Amino acid sequence: MSLLGWVFAILLQAHPAQADLPEPSARARADYRNASSALARGDAGPFNRLASSLRDYPLYPYIELARLRRSLTPADTGAVEQFLARYDRQLPAARLRSDWLAALAKRRDWQGWLRHFREDEASLTERCTRAFALWQTGASKDAGAVAAALWMTPRSLPASCDAALAPWLAQGNPGPEAAWQRFELALDAGETALARYLQRFLDTPRAADATLFLSVLDTPARVREARRFNAANPRHARIVASGLSRLAKSDPAGARKGFDDYSRTGVLDAAGQQGVAPRVAAALALNSPAEALQWVLGLPPTAHSEALTEDALRYALREQDWNGVSAALSTGPAPESAAQRWDYWKTRAAEARGALDAGALKERFAAVRATRSYYGFLAAERIGAPFEMQHRSTVVEPAVLEATAQEPGIMRAREFFLTGDVIASRREFAWTTARLEERQRLAAARLADTWGWHTLAITTVAAAKEWNDLELRFPVIHREAFDAAGKRQQLDTHWLFAIARQESALNPGARSPVGAMGLMQLMPATAQQTARASGLRYRGSADLLDPGTNVQLGSHYMRLMLDDFGQNRILAAAAYNAGPGRVRQWLRRLPGPVDHDLFTETIPFKETRQYVQNVLSFSVIYAYLGGRETPLVRPDERVIRNTGSSREPGR
Repeated sequence: MSLLGWVFAILLQAHPAQADLPEPSARARADYRNASSALARGDAGPFNRLASSLRDYPLYPYIELARLRRSLTPADTGAVEQFLARYDRQLPAARLRSDWLAALAKRRDWQGWLRHFREDEASLTERCTRAFALWQTGASKDAGAVAAALWMTPRSLPASCDAALAPWLAQGNPGPEAAWQRFELALDAGETALARYLQRFLDTPRAADATLFLSVLDTPARVREARRFNAANPRHARIVASGLSRLAKSDPAGARKGFDDYSRTGVLDAAGQQGVAPRVAAALALNSPAEALQWVLGLPPTAHSEALTEDALRYALREQDWNGVSAALSTGPAPESAAQRWDYWKTRAAEARGALDAGALKERFAAVRATRSYYGFLAAERIGAPFEMQHRSTVVEPAVLEATAQEPGIMRAREFFLTGDVIASRREFAWTTARLEERQRLAAARLADTWGWHTLAITTVAAAKEWNDLELRFPVIHREAFDAAGKRQQLDTHWLFAIARQESALNPGARSPVGAMGLMQLMPATAQQTARASGLRYRGSADLLDPGTNVQLGSHYMRLMLDDFGQNRILAAAAYNAGPGRVRQWLRRLPGPVDHDLFTETIPFKETRQYVQNVLSFSVIYAYLGGRETPLVRPDERVIRNTGSSREPGR
């Protein structure tokens, strides 16, 4: 723990969450649980007796909330409004407000409903109900504006919105242009059924274009029928752009010719060119990156975009065409988010072409090195300079720290955590910190770290855009588990921490949408296979939420990947993310030995490319925080060769 952490721990003991209140006792927590149970049973006597003793308890608002929710009749109006005022902008009030709005709607008290509505807390159904309430109270102009905004969505609205939209539709809305805009939004979202429904709102010219649009999407080859499209019709540019993007998947050459022809005749406007060009180039690159690069470099300026320049850079790198790298990067200004990448590769290209002397090269690489990042670390290693870590601990004034700890939502989040309700704790913390000013967000991140809520500290400090507090952003937790696993698998602990930090933000309970679990995000099937191969104990997916078990299995799987790919951490990390089979495919496509930075930059999957870059960088950072130095890339990893074996352990 940092010095500030120790100071604040003492401060909390001397000044509890509220200066005039004692720290909640075990008795208070037991009374809270018993009061909640009594209310659930409808046992008024024990509930009232217990509740009266809990008025100073941080979670008392939830007792009030539960009691109010049981009735919500007109007779409760005063109590509800007092509650909403007392806990204004806090989560308990938001939860009661939602129930109270439902009760008011059921009673058709639309004036009361509108008085209590809050846009920043509203669900989609509540926003629709707002439009209906405005219609019912005679505010037709406002109701129409709300209905129009609700209607302009790329997805179908729920049935609960029908009554709100009916008066607006009865007035002859939407107009043909608004209907066309939503038609396009629906197609962008893949909602073809909604797009077909929207055709009924189109006038004759737009209806014909909609039929043409859907026909081209069904049969992309029809986009080559030039007689169908007119440069004077702006909707045709969008139809052609969508059709060519789809055609590129099956007929890259045809899409390329169509792009060139329609750009020349003016049917495809600048926006369409910028949308289609990356798709056509990507399709061409599957067969020949060199051909894709030359096509991109020959495009008119109107077709260029940041995305296309990024793609062209990678096509040139795949071919190790350093003149092409320079040409690609000169097609447009570097976006702020990619400035370091562009500067690094411009300098690498100049180095490979012999365009700069040693002193100028060193100066250019030194400029990239000045910032802590993957490219900064690469540049540092090119010139043999130390890494620039830029670590700066977040300084929070004690008064701000204490005030933040006394925020009711923060107090409730902590108390929920201490009572074992982790979900409620996270909900309160997220709701509260989202509404804090920046310096209090930083204080909340520091508090979360002090209390052991490291994942919340990571996300909160990121939301505050405080990137240089490495101790907050890269905490060391479950150290014994990582040390034991590293020793057993002969892996550096900082490498394992880097994997876990990238995989789960060090959340032992993390679950991905596809089913990966725990600190190192293992799939249950992979965990079972790994346990069987390693002799480790594994009783089922619930074991993956145990940090010790998860890190043991994850580190063993990482050992398999390293053994499979010649101890090369770049390839092992890529395999951990994308699967070893895909990495072997990428290796087989290599024309010969490739420098590690070229290989990593040209990994086909953006997710895996960023994953590898992050893990390598995080490993450097974790070593630094542990008082060690480690290279971004070891000497034996600097050249990538096809080192894959026939083993397929799977993930």
